[in-house]
Amino acid sequence: MRNARSLAFGGTLVAFALVLLSGRVAAHESRDIADGQYNVVIGFLDEPAYAGQMNGLSLRVTSLVAAATPAVEVEDAPATPVEGLETTLQAEVFYTDQTMPLILSAAYNDPGHYESVFFPTQPGDYSFHIFGTIEGVAVDETFTSGPETFSTVQDPAPLQFPKETAANSGEAVSAASLAAPAGSGDDDGLAGSVLLFGAGAAGVAGLWGLGRLAQSRRLTAQVA
Repeated sequence: MRNARSLAFGGTLVAFALVLLSGRVAAHESRDIADGQYNVVIGFLDEPAYAGQMNGLSLRVTSLVAAATPAVEVEDAPATPVEGLETTLQAEVFYTDQTMPLILSAAYNDPGHYESVFFPTQPGDYSFHIFGTIEGVAVDETFTSGPETFSTVQDPAPLQFPKETAANSGEAVSAASLAAPAGSGDDDGLAGSVLLFGAGAAGVAGLWGLGRLAQSRRLTAQVA
């Protein structure tokens, strides 16, 4: 029975991992632009995307006509990565009424792929605006996240572990317990405790001295 439960749990984990993996691979929007001359695949660098985590724009551009010849139909021509667009294209990211420019960089050892890192700080839908030129052809396109396009930024709280508590966030110790104001009742109580301890110690010392004196007198009387 225990083995059956373990197998079932393992199968669930595998299925969950496959769902995540497929989301990371497929959750990008693909769009033909410039009258079908180019294909753009766009989304977040890491999907699913979570608020507060490092992420960024992933942009892949391929030419659909560059490899076409008289013997090959345009629609059957193989896609060719378009390089050098980091100098001719610009990008922006939008969230509600806020906009931030993005600097495109060519991805290492991946022709036609461009990236721009940023940290999405809020959950919700984001839009990418791509404009400029591709091989001299003017382009101006906007892509918005959603169920049919690419990942909406999600709140990571349901997946965070361990949950933050007063004990592990440092809030268990209050400011009042760290430093009491000068002249407060706590200082008076501390001073009183010190004086009381000193008086008690002095009393014990006095009793010990009297005991020693009495013992000395008894010894003297015995000798006499």
